[in-house]
Amino acid sequence: MIHAAKGRPIRQSLTVFLIVCTVVLPLVLMLGMTKHFTHDEHQHIAAGALVSREGLLPYRDFPHFHTPYLAFIYGILFKASDHLLLTARLFSVFCATAIVGVLGSLAYGLFRDRGKWIATSVGAGTVLLCLTTTVFRETTGHAWNHEPGLFFALIAFLTHTTGIARQKSGWFIASGVLLGVAVGLRLTFAPLVAPFGLAMILYAPRPRWRPRALLCFAGGLLLGMSGLLYLFVIAPEQTIFGNFEFPQINVIYRFSTGNPRTMTLVTKLRYFWHETLFREIPLVTMSLLSMVAAACIGTASHRPRFETRFLLISLPFVLLGCFAPSPLYPQYFYPLAPFLLLATLYSLAFVSAEWVWFRRLLVAGAICVVVSIGQGRRAYGQFRQFASVSQWTPIKMHREGRELRAHISGGRVFTLAPLYPLEAGLSIYPPFATGPFAWRVAPYVEPEKAARVGMVTPATLSAVFDADPPVAILLGFEPEHELHPQHYAESRGYVAIRYLDKNEFWVPAPSGNK
Repeated sequence: MIHAAKGRPIRQSLTVFLIVCTVVLPLVLMLGMTKHFTHDEHQHIAAGALVSREGLLPYRDFPHFHTPYLAFIYGILFKASDHLLLTARLFSVFCATAIVGVLGSLAYGLFRDRGKWIATSVGAGTVLLCLTTTVFRETTGHAWNHEPGLFFALIAFLTHTTGIARQKSGWFIASGVLLGVAVGLRLTFAPLVAPFGLAMILYAPRPRWRPRALLCFAGGLLLGMSGLLYLFVIAPEQTIFGNFEFPQINVIYRFSTGNPRTMTLVTKLRYFWHETLFREIPLVTMSLLSMVAAACIGTASHRPRFETRFLLISLPFVLLGCFAPSPLYPQYFYPLAPFLLLATLYSLAFVSAEWVWFRRLLVAGAICVVVSIGQGRRAYGQFRQFASVSQWTPIKMHREGRELRAHISGGRVFTLAPLYPLEAGLSIYPPFATGPFAWRVAPYVEPEKAARVGMVTPATLSAVFDADPPVAILLGFEPEHELHPQHYAESRGYVAIRYLDKNEFWVPAPSGNK
């Protein structure tokens, strides 16, 4: 959004940013409001609701398998609205819109010196290519930490490059804080600390100034991660388990259930080729063409701008974060598209406008944009559902959750789909805030450790419920993991009531019928 090396006024960058965001927001909002619900969203919303309504802390008071900042952001937002999924998805939508706005305004700023027509064309092409990449349109809009984490990482990168260009220590404090927040939102951005530090050593023009810059960056990073560090201090074992041990146990669970998916390096690389690179041919093609062109005209005395080189050393670390989880899913590669677009823009900006290949690259870029639009246009075709607010996925799910109020007035509800009782304003059991994730790996955790990190296991479920009986047991969302709670409901005389066609909730039988 702000490119200091070009010397463009902040006002111009902000104006372009706001224009792009205004144009793009309805399209991104359509993605967020019409997308199906995924069970990954339960854990983020439930954590935010527990923070907001009960003042609980992730790790210390309930299991949490991500870095915790999104739970606190949701906790603040949920103070203002009881439409939990709607509020959470709107936050994701605004973050994704800002990502596109940053890329569009940066593209315009990089090419403004070559005329408004070229700058506008490159900016519009960048926006369209970002919106229509497979990973953007499939990931954007859910209530999870991909969009917020990427937004802060992207701003951290641009702030860092500004600091190097201006040789001002304050920018490195800011970039450290922003990257720390990105890590606090999603741990897979942690590998970027290495290239950020390396960039100051390689590209800072004054050697004596580098230690000071590194110190400022480190201080900002610690400040940005201070919330995570605080939770580590007060609940070290739970914090380590939630961020590092759970992924390992999840791999054991996957193998034991005969669903290894992408667990090894070979299967991950195969997945990356087929599910990411092959599906992003327009973006990958344009990125490679631009970077090759920049490399071909670069010489010892005329090297590509430092931002391009910074990006080239950053991309392996971006991929490291993408490959870290097991198994892999498409959304884990969400950061790849914006960072490839950054590499494309900086490489293309290095190519002289007088060189014959510059015009050819613009033509190639236009072709890639057209192909990408052809691939991605269907994702933005839900006009009928989007035009009817009552049919928005968050609105429907809030309405479905509120239906529980006809049968349940208060008390704790057990479910592996916590969004529904939370939308109804009901309480859940904090150990099940992760939805199905903690419960399904609990048998693979040592009983003593499970108790210390706040997990309920099949062996301890009855004791937990007997001490604090559920007013309802909501089943049918994770059938393969619900045998124990269903057995408890049957053994304690609960009766089943049909809910949402394929689901049911069990409530205590009236005293006269026991």
